[in-house]
Amino acid sequence: MMGIVSWSGAGDKLMIEQEFADLYPLTEENLVEYLPDIDCRSCGFSSCLEFAEALVGHGAKIEQCPEMSLKMAAVIDTLMEFDLPSIPYNVMMESFSPGLLRVGAPDASSPVLITGNFKETARLLESILTACETSAFLIMSDTKGYSLDNAVVEKRFSSFEILKVVTETEVGSFVSHRSLVIPGLARHLASQIKQTTGWQVSVGPVSGFELPLFLLKEGLEDQR
Repeated sequence: MMGIVSWSGAGDKLMIEQEFADLYPLTEENLVEYLPDIDCRSCGFSSCLEFAEALVGHGAKIEQCPEMSLKMAAVIDTLMEFDLPSIPYNVMMESFSPGLLRVGAPDASSPVLITGNFKETARLLESILTACETSAFLIMSDTKGYSLDNAVVEKRFSSFEILKVVTETEVGSFVSHRSLVIPGLARHLASQIKQTTGWQVSVGPVSGFELPLFLLKEGLEDQR
């Protein structure tokens, strides 16, 4: 869904001279968007940004912020403790068949998330969402096994393929809304995807590690 795995830095070509894939980790710039942004200093830091930097650097704990909701705090704490995997280069282009993956126990109000069908992206997204206790319908569009950044550049992440998999999986029969969440890397395709599929489109974050926070903040965990 979001950009978790990158095989080529700039996402330009699949010519790699490295043993492991690059990841899009959660940064302090990402994290500060989910803090209270009131710079109250109750956490012991001079600003929310400084606190975010300390959280990412494992120099602070989210419970130091008295203004955080319990649910958001729990998700942030889980993400800060999440072990980043090492994804070897030799799994490049391995793919799942396009389709639907149920994460957790999704119901009619759960979000519908769009990603590609590169195996490691789907597996890692499932792991992140499961760890954060976020239920969702994860739709794997046919990107020919390309990681998401490369799929966007190579035009393998397309509105036609998304329409095809949304139709074939009949995900619309499982939810009471018509809203898709697409990766931030595909922001420029949002209007095209909306027009092609007939669904509303929300643009998610670039980093998949940010996704549970985004869904919680935007109220997309429950769309009834």
